[in-house]
Amino acid sequence: MKRVLLTMLMIVLIASPSFGSMGGRISPDSPTDFNAGKNKIHFFSEGLKVVGNLYLPGDYKKGQKYPAVVVVGPKGSVKEQTAGIYAKKLSETGFLTLVIDHRTYGESEGEPRHYENPYMKVEDVKNATSYIGSLVDVDTNRIGMLGVCNGGGFGAAAAIYDGRVKAYASVSGLFDLRSQIINGKPGDKKNLLDIMKQSGEARQKYFETGEVVYIKQMPNVDENSNQLRKEAYEYYCTARGLCPNYGENKMAVMSRDTRRSYDITDQMGLLAPRPYLAIAGTKALTLGLSKIAVKKASEPKELWTIEGATHVALYDIDKYVDQAISKLRDFYSVSMK
Repeated sequence: MKRVLLTMLMIVLIASPSFGSMGGRISPDSPTDFNAGKNKIHFFSEGLKVVGNLYLPGDYKKGQKYPAVVVVGPKGSVKEQTAGIYAKKLSETGFLTLVIDHRTYGESEGEPRHYENPYMKVEDVKNATSYIGSLVDVDTNRIGMLGVCNGGGFGAAAAIYDGRVKAYASVSGLFDLRSQIINGKPGDKKNLLDIMKQSGEARQKYFETGEVVYIKQMPNVDENSNQLRKEAYEYYCTARGLCPNYGENKMAVMSRDTRRSYDITDQMGLLAPRPYLAIAGTKALTLGLSKIAVKKASEPKELWTIEGATHVALYDIDKYVDQAISKLRDFYSVSMK
């Protein structure tokens, strides 16, 4: 009788999302048979369901082993936006690719919604790698990772400390979210203190009442806004990049302090001997951040620039994205042999 009860208990635990509270676990309702093109999948990340799109090459054959790439998107984005563009295009060159909605975003679970926590996102990426590694169609010795914008930093942290990742690349990468407000200028410290105060107050309110205080994920812009803010607003807040799964243009204020603590640049050297490729536009305001990341990294490494491209132009403008895809295809093909 005890053995029967124990067996029944294990079945209940395995079927329960809470069984995945220490890591990934494939969701019971996630498909196991796939078709060429886009396939919606599910897995658990620290007990919460994460929804992703798995892209398979057009000539996909069940049972064949494919190299795979996990694609990590920008701050506040969802899988149908720029990360999905890269995942789809890379799959068309022969890779199996995966892009996800991070917890609290899009179709994935998690509260409060639109909670921008870099460290939580890194865990999601590691669990996405676990999901990829569980597939019979994946050559587990050929798993790469790609990070776009803020995902460049989140993906770097996941890749550095995950030996399953054999090669890492970033596009328009942002690796240091602290220096954007702490860069040695007068008033920087007060700016950080103000953010911590606002975040702390919002965090306390959420703890006591359950009410979430929000600000806009992409602030309004005017003639005084810099190029990057204008580009980001156009992408996320107009028909160019707006999609139903994106939800509202907002971010939980209580996550601002956590977000501003994030910086992975000083650890880039730990990725070696696995190769690193940084792709950036020559007209991107963030080009300097890619240069710093490459400088901090150890060999083998490469900074590859795309003439005329701005930061957000590399999100979705084909004449620039296709150049990046061609370079990424060659990079992963050689580095993951």
